[in-house]
Amino acid sequence: MKRLVWRVLFYQSNILSMRRLNYTYMVLAALCLGTIGVLVKLIGDTIPIMTLNFFRIFFGLLFLLAVVPFLDKKWYKITKKDAKDFFLIGSIYAISLSLYTAANIFTSIQNAVLLNYSYPFFVLVFGYFLLKEKITLTKIITLIIAAAGLLIINPFQFGESNLGNMLALTGAVFYGLLIVNMRKEGKTHGIGAVVWFFLFASILLSPFPFIYGLGEISSSIVYLVILGIVSTALAHLFYNLALKRIEAETGSLIAIMITPILSIVLASVVIGEQIMPETIMGGGLLMLAGICLESHNRKLRKEKERIIDIFKEGFEKIDEKLPDLP
Repeated sequence: MKRLVWRVLFYQSNILSMRRLNYTYMVLAALCLGTIGVLVKLIGDTIPIMTLNFFRIFFGLLFLLAVVPFLDKKWYKITKKDAKDFFLIGSIYAISLSLYTAANIFTSIQNAVLLNYSYPFFVLVFGYFLLKEKITLTKIITLIIAAAGLLIINPFQFGESNLGNMLALTGAVFYGLLIVNMRKEGKTHGIGAVVWFFLFASILLSPFPFIYGLGEISSSIVYLVILGIVSTALAHLFYNLALKRIEAETGSLIAIMITPILSIVLASVVIGEQIMPETIMGGGLLMLAGICLESHNRKLRKEKERIIDIFKEGFEKIDEKLPDLP
């Protein structure tokens, strides 16, 4: 009896340790993502923007090709259907990443990251039209709060930051479309699939270094490598490792709470970017609305799973009572 109790306690302890580890992975992913803005600013105009986007993905791809075979032995085994899906996802990802990277060049880091993290609301809208997901009262309230936050930041204002603001917001639109497309396919892609996303994104962006040139790449190569490996590849690696044990909504909540704050702090400390009160106020509303929306989505998913389990249990009981057919 004592041995059984010790086994149960040991098993529960292992589960808790794994959950803590996966939360740690998610926090690390959020921290990696938080370095994007400051690294792009440090690179500045030494490299053409689209060339920068290519090398960011390409260096990330090289890192994943070196690491992923140790984590997923069958990463290279895909079907033709998978290849088509991966190409579409890689294409949308390349667009979303390119827009966000460019946004950090043309506007402040705080504006870029806060506007980019409005993506959950575009997921909501695309989910309604493409997946026929229901719009609840809570979702409407979060949309109103998010709209108020956007009005305070005012991304459509004319001025030197207008282009960057619009790029960040458009990037959020494409990232929302990316998530809805993955939901539509009904797939949860592991780290092996991310290699293919990066591969197709690299192929799509590969002409740009020949079109725009390399610029002064040697002067920024260290920042560029860190951007590709830490901010991009490691972020996705940690994110996918975390999702083995925690829900996607929980991962989004952690990212929404950590990444914008770290980005803004690094921008202030490293490059001396002045923190604007209206951006913090509007961004705070966006983050609050995003947290509420993701928490609500998590609750809805749990409720849906509970209802499905009840029906399954009911059908199993009915099936047990039915006589066996000859």
